[in-house]
Amino acid sequence: KEDMLFTDITEEFGTNFILYLKTNYPHKPSYRNHCLCLLKRLLYLAVDNEILRTNPVEDVEYEKKPAPRHKYVTREEMKRIMAMPLNDGRAELGRRAFIFSCLTGLAYADIKQLHPRHIETTADGRRFIRINRKKTGVEAVIPLHPIAEQILALYNTTDMHNLVFPLPSRDSIWHEIREIGVILGRNDDLSYHQARHGFGVLLISESVSIESIAKMMGHSNISTTQGYAR
Repeated sequence: KEDMLFTDITEEFGTNFILYLKTNYPHKPSYRNHCLCLLKRLLYLAVDNEILRTNPVEDVEYEKKPAPRHKYVTREEMKRIMAMPLNDGRAELGRRAFIFSCLTGLAYADIKQLHPRHIETTADGRRFIRINRKKTGVEAVIPLHPIAEQILALYNTTDMHNLVFPLPSRDSIWHEIREIGVILGRNDDLSYHQARHGFGVLLISESVSIESIAKMMGHSNISTTQGYAR
């Protein structure tokens, strides 16, 4: 129809509108939800202007979005990355930082702002990282894996005025991370954030409690952590 009366729009029309979009436009649910949102807004304007008494499609429900599936580095890929030192200094720095993320769950932005003051020691001598995540401000507390300790030993852990790792911007190191993915033989581009996702999936596979993983990864909502279980 090119035009129709507001009074001809019913709840059934709203339901059929969604069905029409599903049939003729195989987009994601977010696209159909956006179209339904525009329709509802239009009808609310009609209510505000007293053309309609109520919004006839108010109860037409939005579609639930499918839960996101995280791309991550597998245990075997982690082992292969650890066993392939690179000759170029910048590439090797990127590889070490990537491994460090795999073993701590820290995002690139968090590793880039890591200072020696963020590294603490328990009463029995075990070291851990305590840092507020740059993205959310939520505190993350992460016990240090022995390999992560070895990587730290190569960089600054004593000068409190300087950063631990001399990292460039994430965009600047993108090429090095992508090249690691090429060496691994991955079909898709390897991204730095897949190291953090690999950390979460690895802990899930080792039956570490969701609550502990959420604390280590600095999640403010435990449902975010549960995404790694999927």
